[in-house]
Amino acid sequence: MHRKTALSTAGDSPDGDDAWVPRYAILSFALFAPLLVSFLFIRNLYPFAASTMMMAAGDARGSQTYYVLRGDTVSGLTVDLAPVELTNALSNVTWGLVSATVENKAFSIRTPHPANTALVNAFGGKENLPPGVRVPDLLRSWGEIYNSRLPASSSQRLRAVKIDAYRWQPGTYGNYDTYVKTWRLDF
Repeated sequence: MHRKTALSTAGDSPDGDDAWVPRYAILSFALFAPLLVSFLFIRNLYPFAASTMMMAAGDARGSQTYYVLRGDTVSGLTVDLAPVELTNALSNVTWGLVSATVENKAFSIRTPHPANTALVNAFGGKENLPPGVRVPDLLRSWGEIYNSRLPASSSQRLRAVKIDAYRWQPGTYGNYDTYVKTWRLDF
């Protein structure tokens, strides 16, 4: 027969097993209080910024431009190319490279490559450069990387590579495929 001691009450045990309850209550509060505050007020407090992910179609202040990379094979097929597989880079870094190339950002650095300096001089200044003046070089390198992974006799080798630019207008979910421009390089 078990007798209750003065220390034990209903739900408590004399060996202190219930001592974890206050610790876990404090820990739970410390973890979930910032989460609740960020969802209620701030919405962009790291690491809880995901709460705003589905709130709007991109930046409501301006349109978003995105790019699609495709290639035409020797056999006549059009294939979608994934730059992340070609360069072994993260997707957003790869597409950042495309937009930086289209916007001629390589010409805005303090010490540009000598070939870029010569190109700027040939056009009479940075302001006279056409948009995406180095895009053909980017297309050539991606096409060569793709073709280098295939045998020379393969019908899947590329004969052309192109980047299509599309614009997504702000505040809409359906108007995401407004065509802007295509850069194409034939091999």
